[in-house]
Amino acid sequence: METKHCTCGAEADVRRSIRRATDGRDEIVYRVSCPVCGQLGPAVPLADKDEDVAIAEAIRAWNEMIARR
Repeated sequence: METKHCTCGAEADVRRSIRRATDGRDEIVYRVSCPVCGQLGPAVPLADKDEDVAIAEAIRAWNEMIARR
């Protein structure tokens, strides 16, 4: 699956990061971000998913977000 370019025209990247959940534990999330303007796509938690599935979901969420704009 290909990532759509950002609204600023730059090529966006999938990023893996850790965030603090509301219950205080750390969780791994994937999201697409633009290295030029900093726009972020929706965070997709890894949870019990395969890493490839979480990455594909993050790309799909980004592409849908960009298509709406």
